[in-house]
Amino acid sequence: MTDSSPFELRDSDHTDLFGIFLAVHAVPGTVLFLHTTVGCKFKTQLHLVEHDWFRESHNQRIWTGLEDVELIRGTGKHLVQFAQTWYGRRTPDLVVVATNTVVDLSPSDVEVAVEELRERLPCPVILLNAPGYEGSLGRGYSRMIGAVMDLLDWDVEPDPRDVALIGYPFDRFEMDHAANLRELKRLLARLGLTASGTLFSGEGLAALRATTKAKTLALLPLAQDLDTGKMTRKGRIRAPVDLPVGLNGTSRFLREIGGAAGVPKATIEEVIDAETAKVAPLLAHPARVLEDMHRVNVSVFLDAPLAAAVTAFLLDLGAAVRLVCVTGDDRTDMGSFKRALNRHGVKDEEMPRVLLNPSRDAALGAFRDLRGPNEVHIVVGSAIQKQALAREGARVLELGYPSTSKHQIYPMPWMGYNGAVGLAQRLMDAMLKVF
Repeated sequence: MTDSSPFELRDSDHTDLFGIFLAVHAVPGTVLFLHTTVGCKFKTQLHLVEHDWFRESHNQRIWTGLEDVELIRGTGKHLVQFAQTWYGRRTPDLVVVATNTVVDLSPSDVEVAVEELRERLPCPVILLNAPGYEGSLGRGYSRMIGAVMDLLDWDVEPDPRDVALIGYPFDRFEMDHAANLRELKRLLARLGLTASGTLFSGEGLAALRATTKAKTLALLPLAQDLDTGKMTRKGRIRAPVDLPVGLNGTSRFLREIGGAAGVPKATIEEVIDAETAKVAPLLAHPARVLEDMHRVNVSVFLDAPLAAAVTAFLLDLGAAVRLVCVTGDDRTDMGSFKRALNRHGVKDEEMPRVLLNPSRDAALGAFRDLRGPNEVHIVVGSAIQKQALAREGARVLELGYPSTSKHQIYPMPWMGYNGAVGLAQRLMDAMLKVF
């Protein structure tokens, strides 16, 4: 369900293919062979290079450059020869083969070639067909997570005190993600738990194998649609969780994971009380600034899981959130998004106006409808909104993918209790125009 026609242009309309590419970027030592024809293929790669200052992506994506005659005669032989040649040049730990629309017309030929590569190459080989213009960035990323999980040994005996964070939305090797992961592991340690493996966290396949050490699988939104049946062998426990953003979001995250891992409720509440006592006084300052600036309106342009978590946190701070545009994924319906807001503590009477995967024009029109005299408009969104809405007088706080203006060279998280303070700092800076 969307708030626009399927023929309208959207701010973000990536398909499975780019989600796969983004996930490959998150696993060093992985090479993606894009099995496709000759053409222009650098644009989305350039977006990722601009988004991530610290690790360029060009060495992980190689296209096979098929000619028309090969499409007629079969592309499998070309793929086998090409992949073997490039394996010798790059010696990856993991090979991913993805196809595009044209090649996907003869998938059986590719499947046979991939089976041959699995016998010839000394590393795992994954095939992830990208079905034309279908899917989304989130779905493609999720498929890569599932494919890597299938490579792991789930028959090992798990550690009851270990937790796997599955579905972490790692999209760049910058200090915001490093700080997020450090914060989440710190909080789990407060509960007496460890997190040996995270999918994904910027670590290679060898490190990801430690994921199976976990007894509790904390499934973040990107992983909640995966078939995790065989991963629950040896008594492993599935614990679906929302993104731990803000005080309430982080507290719920700890209650759900701690409860699933068998941590006593009294211990969980003691940790939550101690952590919130430290950061609540700090958050009181931006809340007072919001209260003093009565004519501040906030809009959110993010993917569904992050939009729900950030919206709830902004409302907790006392911000006037009047518009939420859920971007980049047409799988979300209004009911599931509102239930996510409810889980984060947003009451029905507090619900802002919500647009699902709106077109560029629909989103811009909805934002313009908010404008009033002498009002301050703050937008939490990606670089796409930075480009489009700054011209409308908005102060855009970049978050999510892509962020091409805001780069993190200092570790400031946006998850966990410390992440709540970091987001509040950025919001206050935007309100006061102090950068």
